[in-house]
Amino acid sequence: MVKKLLRFFAYFAFFILALIYFSPKESIYYLLENELKTYSVIISDETLEDSGIYLTIQNAAINVKSIQSAKIQNCDVTLLLLYNSLNASDIMLSESLKSFVPLKIETLSFTQSIFDPLHLHIHAVGAFGEAKGSINLLEKTIHIELVASELMQKEYKNALREFTKSQEGGLVYDKSF
Repeated sequence: MVKKLLRFFAYFAFFILALIYFSPKESIYYLLENELKTYSVIISDETLEDSGIYLTIQNAAINVKSIQSAKIQNCDVTLLLLYNSLNASDIMLSESLKSFVPLKIETLSFTQSIFDPLHLHIHAVGAFGEAKGSINLLEKTIHIELVASELMQKEYKNALREFTKSQEGGLVYDKSF
């Protein structure tokens, strides 16, 4: 009985790993890219590499409403059944945003788990400081907690006016979309 149970779990684990490894990650990416076009978001000039477990995207240019908004050097997309993540690094925002926020974002990650499927968790580190937050997909709200850098506090006070002070002394941004 125990041998049959162990064999079942071994076959099940093998099936899940094979499903993840052979899933059409590039096709899923292009489907997502087409969905973003309906919101006037275009991703161009990227190179894709499927490494089995994750998809690597390099040198992607993001245009919003035909305006270049950001350039992402490296992005890893992991699509597992229980846990999904998007980790981007070396992001440079457009020069047109220079008066609002610092342009360099070192890392940006989005994660989603099957244990909390309605929330997309965010973590970002850059010249602005460190930000953590979540997006509630059902209620369409965003909540961000920011630990502002010294540069952000000195040169970007107008952008910080969108945030409110929390009881812990940090900065919080809440918005519906």
